Amino acid sequence: MRVAIIDIGTNTFNLLIASTYRGKLVFKHREKSFVFLGKGGINKNIILDDAFERGLKTLMSYSEISKRYHVSKIIAIATSAVRNATNGSEFIKEVLRKTEIKITPISGKLEAEYIYKGAKCATEFGEKPILLMDIGGGSTEFIICNRTEIFWKQSFEIGATRLFEKFHKTDPILEVEKINITDHLKHELSELFSVAESYEINTLIGSAGTFTSLAKIISSTQDTMIQLKKTSEYQFDLVQFSKIHHELLKLTLTERYKVTGLITERAPMIVVGTILVNFIIQQLKIKNFKLARYSLKEGVASDYLSKL
Repeated sequence: MRVAIIDIGTNTFNLLIASTYRGKLVFKHREKSFVFLGKGGINKNIILDDAFERGLKTLMSYSEISKRYHVSKIIAIATSAVRNATNGSEFIKEVLRKTEIKITPISGKLEAEYIYKGAKCATEFGEKPILLMDIGGGSTEFIICNRTEIFWKQSFEIGATRLFEKFHKTDPILEVEKINITDHLKHELSELFSVAESYEINTLIGSAGTFTSLAKIISSTQDTMIQLKKTSEYQFDLVQFSKIHHELLKLTLTERYKVTGLITERAPMIVVGTILVNFIIQQLKIKNFKLARYSLKEGVASDYLSKL
């Protein structure tokens, strides 16, 4: 049986067509589109007209691709941009009318649970508690877990698009803007740090998105890009990450467009993304840092197909 998973995010729409073989996920097709559904409206809780049309056009395309692959079911889930938008229900209705795709907005906590299930398919978590982190455009999910269970999970409205549109006004980013971001994060993430005190967390695992971009940038400097493409995980060198982080802070957008390994669409928001990652590493004194390339969509596919 083939299932199509459509992840309707704030920045990207992802299509994953998958099946299972002997209990393991088999990926038939992957597609990513930078729709930027939350652009200009994420902090106003609205999907602007041009973003609305981009989203609709992309989902019409995904519907046709799914038909070509003869999928048995399409599961479309929407996260921060749609679930918080005042016209989110209007977007859902229009998509259903034009494509027959039924979108289900999911809560931040359910999103975190699916991220956990997806990331576990990519890398080994181990027995000790680790922090799993997924940076989206609208929200960022944090999960304290190990390979067998979730101890705590929460979604915070501090995604890269929200941070970028609220704080990053100058290129290169100003020191005062960096301070404003970290002050905001300290306030918004107080619950995370309070809970984390109960666990001895040494390991951060970042899933997809910003973390994949960082891995590509770093691996391109070490000529290991080919190896990265062949694996579902990546071990970060914290010293190398810190070096890349501080270099990115100094660059204008034009200069970031030229960074090897960083795709054009990720360049505007990579600075606020790395500030967020670096903040977590410093606050929790992280000693081990990994990438899990699977995330939400793989988690939804794994959850659905395992129940058949």
